[in-house]
Amino acid sequence: MKNKLRIKVLLVVLVIAVSLLHYFGGDRDLPIHNFYRLFYYIPIILAAFNFGFRGGITVSLAVSLIYSPYILLSLSTFDVQAINEFLDIILFFTVGVITGILVEKKNLNLDKLHEELKRYKMLENYTNSIIESIKSGVIAVNNDNLITMANQEAKNILGVGYECIGQSLTDVFAIYENAKDSIYKAFKEDLSNEEMELTINKNEKEIIIKVSIYQLNFESVKKGFVIIIDDITELNNMQKELMRNEKLASLGELSTGVAHEIRNPLGIIKAIEQTMKNELKDNPEALKELDIIDEEVERANRVVKTLMDFGRPTRGERNLYPVDSVVEDVLIITNKYIIQHGVKVVFKKSGDTHSVIDKELLKQAFVNIIFNAVQAMPKGGTLGIYVDNFNGNFIKVVFEDTGIGIGKESIDKIFNPFYTTKQDGTGLGLSIVHRILEEHGGTIKTSSTEGKGTVFEVMLPKKEDSN
Repeated sequence: MKNKLRIKVLLVVLVIAVSLLHYFGGDRDLPIHNFYRLFYYIPIILAAFNFGFRGGITVSLAVSLIYSPYILLSLSTFDVQAINEFLDIILFFTVGVITGILVEKKNLNLDKLHEELKRYKMLENYTNSIIESIKSGVIAVNNDNLITMANQEAKNILGVGYECIGQSLTDVFAIYENAKDSIYKAFKEDLSNEEMELTINKNEKEIIIKVSIYQLNFESVKKGFVIIIDDITELNNMQKELMRNEKLASLGELSTGVAHEIRNPLGIIKAIEQTMKNELKDNPEALKELDIIDEEVERANRVVKTLMDFGRPTRGERNLYPVDSVVEDVLIITNKYIIQHGVKVVFKKSGDTHSVIDKELLKQAFVNIIFNAVQAMPKGGTLGIYVDNFNGNFIKVVFEDTGIGIGKESIDKIFNPFYTTKQDGTGLGLSIVHRILEEHGGTIKTSSTEGKGTVFEVMLPKKEDSN
C-alpha cells in the first residue's frame, strides 16, 4: 500500500516537473522543447506498468490537459510544428492505452500462471501427503539408479535421512549386501519383481523386509522404478507364534494322552516294588536295587506330571490382582536360590498393574523364567525385573539378565517342547510358561546377545474384573 502511494506521488512530481520545463524552459521554438516533450512518456509508461490500463489512461489524460494549454498559448500560426504537438497528445493516449493493455494482459497471464502454480503446489502437497500417509516405504528411482523421492516410512525402515535423495539406490543399500545384490539384479534385468523377502541388519538387529519393484512409466516411456518396502518382522513373528501355538496345542493333547498311558504302568511298578520290599526286607542288596527302581519311578512320575502340566495347565480361580505383587511374591519364594547363585535383583514397577489373572499359574510361569535367568549366570550377575502399565491396555513384565545369552540357532526353539541345552533338563519349562501366558491371552518374546545376556518380555492384557 505504501509502495503504491509512493509511485503515485512520483508520477505527480514527474508530470509537474516536465510541465514546468515546458512552461518556464525558455522560448518554445528552442529545439530543447522537443526533447522535454519526450519526458512525458516516462510517467505515462510508469503509470501503465504499475496501474495497468486505467493508470495509463489517467496519466495520459492528465498530461494532455496540462500540455494542451501550453500548445494553445504558444500557437501563433497553424503550422507543421503545431500539428506535431497535437499529434503528441494522441501519441500520449496511444502509448498509455497500448502499454496499459499489454500490462493488463501480462498481469492476467501472470495471475493464471500463479493460479496454475498454486494448483500444482496443492496437487503436489496432496500427493506427498498421500505418499507420506502410506504405512509402507515408497521410493522412486530414475533410470540412472538415483533416488528421486522417498517417504518417511522408507527412511525409517532403511535407517537413512533426507540426504538419501539424489544418492544411488545401491549406495543407500550399501550396508545391506544381500539386499543390494537383489535390488541390482532387478534393475539390471529390467523387470518387475514382486514380494522379494530380504533380511537386513538395522541397529545391530535383524529385520525382515518385503521389497516389491515396479517399472515407472510416463507416456509409454520408462522413467525408472517404484520400490515398495514393508517391514514384515512382526508379521513373521506373529506367523511363527501362530504356528508354535498350533504345534504346542497338538503336542499338549498328545502329551496328556501319553502321560495318562504312562502313569498307570508306573503305578503298577510302584505297587510291585513296595510288595517286593516287604518280601525282601532281609536282603540288603535287593533292597538297594529296589530303591533305585523307586527313585527312577519317582523321576518318571515327575516327568509325567510335567507333561500333564504342559498339556493342560491346572486352572485356578481368576481374580483382579496386581501383577507387580505376583512378581514380589515370586521374588520372596526364589530369594534364597537367587542369593546362593550370587545374583543381584533390580526390581522396578510403575503404573496400575491390576488385571484379572490366575495368580498361582502366573507365579509358576515367573518362577520358571527367574530360574532360567539365574542358571544363565553361573558366575553371578544382575537380574532386572520391570513391571509397567503399557499404553493402558497391557501389563508389560521384563526380565533382563546379564548371563551367557542364547545362541542364534537356539533362540527360536527355546519354547519348543523337549528342547533344552541343559544336561538334566526336560525341555518343558519354557513351554509351560508359554502355555500359561497363552491361557491368559498374553505373549512372551525373547531377545538375546551371546556373552551379554537375555531379555524375556511378557505382555499380559489388562482385563478388568467383570463382577
